[in-house]
Amino acid sequence: MGTRGWLTLLLGIYILLQFLWWASLLVRQQRQIFELNNATDEKLHQAIRMIIGEGLVFFGLLSLGFVVIWRSLKREIEQARKERHFLLAVTHELKTPIAGSQIAIDSLKKHEWDEDTKNLLLDDAQAGLTRLEQRVENILQNNRLISGKQMAKEMFDPKSIITKVINRHQVGPFQDRKIELKDAMKNKVQLEGDSDALSLAWGNLLENALKYSPSNESVIISLSAAEQGLSVNFDDGGDGIPADQRQNVLKKFERLRDSESSGTGLGLYLADQILKMHKGHLLIETNDRGGASITTWIPKSA
Repeated sequence: MGTRGWLTLLLGIYILLQFLWWASLLVRQQRQIFELNNATDEKLHQAIRMIIGEGLVFFGLLSLGFVVIWRSLKREIEQARKERHFLLAVTHELKTPIAGSQIAIDSLKKHEWDEDTKNLLLDDAQAGLTRLEQRVENILQNNRLISGKQMAKEMFDPKSIITKVINRHQVGPFQDRKIELKDAMKNKVQLEGDSDALSLAWGNLLENALKYSPSNESVIISLSAAEQGLSVNFDDGGDGIPADQRQNVLKKFERLRDSESSGTGLGLYLADQILKMHKGHLLIETNDRGGASITTWIPKSA
């Protein structure tokens, strides 16, 4: 608890003690007045009950006010803590791909390499820039949500977007990972919505699946369409997301407890918000492998 919290607590205790002190003085004063006027004990007790009753009402309202202030203060402190963590995570998440790209470019400039090595270094640089682009897009999309900007509406092919998302993640740190695409759609499907925002949402879900699962486990993406909309499922072989944390990880800046992986806590939050913008939803379950199974569904027309 910070300085503001302790000050609020001390102020609350001081006001409570002062309230009790003044209530005691008021009761004694009433007793003295009734004794001087030779009033009956019944009238004295009635006056004291009235003072105590009004005092309890005032005390109740005062206590309620302090509870509201205290909870608000705790929320602000917790939000400040999350934002500090977010800034530290963003710094790390932005510096890492920049450093990787810089090393690859420096190596290309300083040394003569064979064609295969050049291509490998170029892939590393491209992967770093792609990761950097996704981190920046996460931050920008978060700002768009805060400012209440409307999403774009256009017709697009969701399978082509998913394919681009997969290709984007098959270079760099995940280049050796196996990503399977299972397409159960019989016909080509066109959706109406913001293709860039959905690309970001699906990209975040794929990156999470790759990040939180072992390198020897494949990530399976399944597409299926119905008359009403499109379903995209991300199935990984990691440890899954505990049931008691599934709602929490969809909140801004929140991450899995006891997780050793770095992150900003925006990936799942933004995916969920983008789907809601498209009148869709996101469902987290456990798959047959014990890992996470995250299903997104959006209607054909937002």
